[in-house]
Amino acid sequence: MKRLIFGPSGAGKTYVASELQKIGINAFDADLIKGLSAWYDRNGQKVPQPQSAKEALTNHYSFLWNREFLTSFLNSHDDIFIFGGSGNLFELTELFDKVYFLKIDPQTQKERIQNSTVRDARMDFQDNELVVWGEWLENEAKKRNIPFIDATLTPKEIHSIIS
Repeated sequence: MKRLIFGPSGAGKTYVASELQKIGINAFDADLIKGLSAWYDRNGQKVPQPQSAKEALTNHYSFLWNREFLTSFLNSHDDIFIFGGSGNLFELTELFDKVYFLKIDPQTQKERIQNSTVRDARMDFQDNELVVWGEWLENEAKKRNIPFIDATLTPKEIHSIIS
């Protein structure tokens, strides 16, 4: 079974994937899958990673997954959990047997991002200190009736839901 668990920055995708890997579960942080993703301009040309959310938004850059690569990667595993997200995620959900959204409240999200040692917070905050990259994902998940999971649950609790 192929499962996708996505959500905004700070929801815990990287952390949960890492904790599940530690106990032998075939879980992957999509950001660490070399060759899966890249940044693109509105003409479909690859661009270097922007230095801030403002740069990405101003230049209309998109963080996208490569469909062919993802298909091949998924086909090389019988049972797999992918934790991550991209601008074209909803065009790729049919590649998965199950899809879930990690839901986090805005205050907890902001605290996690600010205290993270993994992420570059410049990519998650606008100049006004508002968190970006989350509301759109959540609204799209609601439209598609994708099940929500409370992102404050433990990795073990999350695994029991997505298994």
